[in-house]
Amino acid sequence: MRAVKSVIAGMFVDRRLMKGSLLALLITGEILLGYLIAVRPQDPYLIPGAAIGLIVIAVTFMEPVFGLYLFVATAFTEALLMFGSVSAARLLGILVLVAWITRYLAGGRFEIIMPGQAWFAAMLISWGLMSALWAMDAQRLPSALLLLVQLMALYILVINLVNSVRRIKIVLAIIVIVSLALALLTILRVVSGELVEGRVDLGQISVGDPNAQAAYLLPSATLLMILFSHKAQLAQKLLLLLGLSVITLAILATSSRGAMVSLAVILMLGIIIDHKLWQVTLPAMLVGGVATLFLPHTFIERLEALVTLSDRGAGRVDIWLVALEIIRAHPALGVGLDSFGRAFDKYVSETSGIMSDIGRGRGSHNIFLNVQSELGVIGSALFVVFIGMTLKSGLVAVANWRRAGASQMAGLALAVWLSLVGMLAVGLFMDLQYWKLFWLLLALPQVMRRLSAEVVQETASR
Repeated sequence: MRAVKSVIAGMFVDRRLMKGSLLALLITGEILLGYLIAVRPQDPYLIPGAAIGLIVIAVTFMEPVFGLYLFVATAFTEALLMFGSVSAARLLGILVLVAWITRYLAGGRFEIIMPGQAWFAAMLISWGLMSALWAMDAQRLPSALLLLVQLMALYILVINLVNSVRRIKIVLAIIVIVSLALALLTILRVVSGELVEGRVDLGQISVGDPNAQAAYLLPSATLLMILFSHKAQLAQKLLLLLGLSVITLAILATSSRGAMVSLAVILMLGIIIDHKLWQVTLPAMLVGGVATLFLPHTFIERLEALVTLSDRGAGRVDIWLVALEIIRAHPALGVGLDSFGRAFDKYVSETSGIMSDIGRGRGSHNIFLNVQSELGVIGSALFVVFIGMTLKSGLVAVANWRRAGASQMAGLALAVWLSLVGMLAVGLFMDLQYWKLFWLLLALPQVMRRLSAEVVQETASR
């Protein structure tokens, strides 16, 4: 038995095995490509697409973090890059995970960095699995559970692969660049008059509905706010202000009131923590003024409805009343993972105070109400601890970078923290627990904390 283990270990240590595995993978890919060409010769995009895919596979196996960079970019254009019912982002995520594990095994070791809060996330997912015993809609649970496991894998990948200041800067730069491209496309839609009920909808390119599109632009807006307030050179400030204005206008063009509230929360909380962000207030007011002239009248109507609740928050107030009724009926265990829609149909007729027709099978439109109603007190407690520890890690990272005298990194750490806070603010109006960007933002504060702790330790040892 020991001899067998020794042989297996020796195989993994031998780097020639990794090269051979990669070669075998490429040969297999070429065979599959030849088969596809024979079966579907009429597809003009098959050959270049497959060739690019093989290059991506090779590059990712050589350096998994490159695949992660591509994943971050494609996550913003998920609806555009689909292969049947599977997105390119999901395929890339699986590829990066396999490449990462293979690379470590080929090196003779497999070490995973698991921060304390990650265990609470793992327990939350395990509790979701256990909820199959009492779930009201057990048929939906497996797919939701699989998606959560994949998102947890993404969380772990980011924490382990983004292990340097350079890499986290690249990730943030990719987010900004892709967001700017989508923002410009959004504004172009406004100029050309391609609106749906007075709103820009990039559903065929970006993720989800206009509310989700706006939420995906929030991290880049936050980062540009921080950079603008910390730069001293006029040319740099003007360039950053231009980018911030484009993204802010794009957010407003979606008429997403949740994203607007989140943007205000980010700015106000950011000013409390970093007084330099006061510099953003005047440009923000100017952009808002331009938006009122630039955007259709429905934009003003939606803002008025936000204050008066004349449309019941697009039905959200009534949906939340049903969610509270579900929680009242199932406080301890909840109704089971991804069973909110089934429970909604059962309890909507028993809920008093509903003032609009809100349909059937609705989502909760609030991540906290969703977790409480589906997973009960235990699931809600695990979720709150996970989020709380993550937010604490982000603040510790900001303090560590400031202590080390790295003002630029302190600003980036603050941007990461505020982005997560802003996403949680959006979560008060949307179900985002299955969003890839949400889990990416959950991982980045811990990355910042680990990197800042290493710098503080190095500074102390000098």
